[in-house]
Amino acid sequence: MRLDRFLPLVLLIGITHCFFFEVVNPSPAGIALEQPEASTWPVQPESAPQGQSEAVSTIEESATAVLEAQIENIQARHDVTQNLDYKCGPKWGKCPMGTCCSSSGYCGTSKLHCRSPDCLIDFGTCDAHRVPKGPPTSEILRPHIGQVPYGPQEIRSCTVPGTVALTFDDGPTRYTGELLDLLDKYEAPATFFITGVNNGKGQIDDLSLPWAPLIERMLLSGHQIASHTWSHEDLSKISPTQRREQMEKNEGALRNIIGSFPTYMRPPYSSCLADSGCREAMGDMGYHIILYDIDTDDWKNDNPSLIQRSKDLFDHALSSGNPATKSWIVIGHDAHEQTVHNLTEHMLRTISRLGYRPVTIGDCLQDPRDNWYRIDNRWPGHKNKKNTPNKKGPKKVVPQQVSVDGTCGANYTCLGSRFGLCCSSVHLCGNSTLHCGVGCLRDSGYCTVEAPSNGDAWDPKSPGRSGKSEGESEFRTVGTAAATSLFLALVVAVWM
Repeated sequence: MRLDRFLPLVLLIGITHCFFFEVVNPSPAGIALEQPEASTWPVQPESAPQGQSEAVSTIEESATAVLEAQIENIQARHDVTQNLDYKCGPKWGKCPMGTCCSSSGYCGTSKLHCRSPDCLIDFGTCDAHRVPKGPPTSEILRPHIGQVPYGPQEIRSCTVPGTVALTFDDGPTRYTGELLDLLDKYEAPATFFITGVNNGKGQIDDLSLPWAPLIERMLLSGHQIASHTWSHEDLSKISPTQRREQMEKNEGALRNIIGSFPTYMRPPYSSCLADSGCREAMGDMGYHIILYDIDTDDWKNDNPSLIQRSKDLFDHALSSGNPATKSWIVIGHDAHEQTVHNLTEHMLRTISRLGYRPVTIGDCLQDPRDNWYRIDNRWPGHKNKKNTPNKKGPKKVVPQQVSVDGTCGANYTCLGSRFGLCCSSVHLCGNSTLHCGVGCLRDSGYCTVEAPSNGDAWDPKSPGRSGKSEGESEFRTVGTAAATSLFLALVVAVWM
């Protein structure tokens, strides 16, 4: 018999199948579509030519029924899906309740999916949606006091000649303690623009993490604490409600630690565009908007072989002015190792050599320290919690002691030690990747695995149900559709 008369039918089945699988609604990764069983296809022997017309009709009806059933199955899963690798985003919609939409557009529950600001806040549950304990700060009065302008005006330079305000964004991180040690050594005050829950580091007011003591230390050491939002979202691209939440959540977390929250802020990515309403919103919330006039580009040069570029940028800018008439605001990031271990000391030495002095933002603007914060004493935060007796009785656990000699493990922790936050696999405290990365002892310090370009390290401890990377999901989807299409074509070809 001639096979070419049935070729259009075979092509129609394959093309229709691929269209509905790949265009209408591709299969979520990890869910295999139901394959038609061979027994459902009526196979007629070659010796019965008189039944060919009826057989062809039966094949067409069976193929149509299979496709209709698969389309209904796909549509049902599109409406209510429980698969963690399902696609999400502007084209695909929201993730199932309780799961996060990653920057690559896949649902899941790992830190890779949920860490902000990468997680898509409009299409899933992200770290950005966490809420600090205590009453909201929206009820706190926010009068504009002092001579320093509030939003919508942006501040890009100091007003006191001969001063350099070193500022550090995105912390606290595993390097912040060492940075504080360095600043203490040079008796140099600085300003820290704090982010509350960025890059999977957990909330800054979570007492199981090392961040709250670091923030307390900043304050006690004479540094200025300012806001860099809750989860480092672009304030020009989110809604007014989300923008306010970004500020108020960070206020609540800082209030839980130091009993007040800042009046100074820096927008993430320095993005607070006038036409987005961001600048006016910051002014309404009682914030000074701080930018800079020296950008070290340290986040681009976080490598021993590249950090000299940041040093050159700083030296060139500082040398171009006269300390008798000029002052500077410098932006850096304590989330990057080379900034803390290399660049900052170079900047401090250069500041002194050229006749400048390091100060906080508030001091370089001649703003009294009483104006830097708004007090909120309605919530005791962790101050009372430390002394609250355990109603269930004492736990039978031997308390860990802070390491005094740089060793860790057993009953000794690196948290709070002068040697670093992380306990390496060889039981030594430190902050390098060797200490904080693979093999790090979680019970004896802080651990991370990989440092993203825009902040502190994250730890993909929970890879999701499938245990596969996001990039593999699309491959599995295409493979399922292709295999099923080939199966249908082969069945028809064999019958012919």
